[in-house]
Amino acid sequence: MSKRILIADDQMATREALSKFATMQGYEVVTVDNGAALLSVVESEEFDAVITDLVMPGLNGVSAAEILKLHGSSIPVIALTGIPKQDVGPYQDKFTKIYHKPVNASALLDYVASLLAK
Repeated sequence: MSKRILIADDQMATREALSKFATMQGYEVVTVDNGAALLSVVESEEFDAVITDLVMPGLNGVSAAEILKLHGSSIPVIALTGIPKQDVGPYQDKFTKIYHKPVNASALLDYVASLLAK
């Protein structure tokens, strides 16, 4: 059975590129464009990992990750961001790892694979 990844990003190009690359790597992928949709889908479906943009309109990735943890979720949540590295410190503990855009999809999915192999 393939591993399932949820990708949440408000930029369609990012969602599509990551989804295509992850699918080619054998993952089943679901995409959404905001944090509220991320939470809704996680409530009704099971995922092995979540990849989310840090900043999105409406409910952002930080808030979505906090809500997941408050609800007892142990799903690894990986953030993507365009925020400068020196400004993400306050968010580090909310995520399994933070990647900076433009993200190297191969490195990102290698990290996901290492998490899911544990």
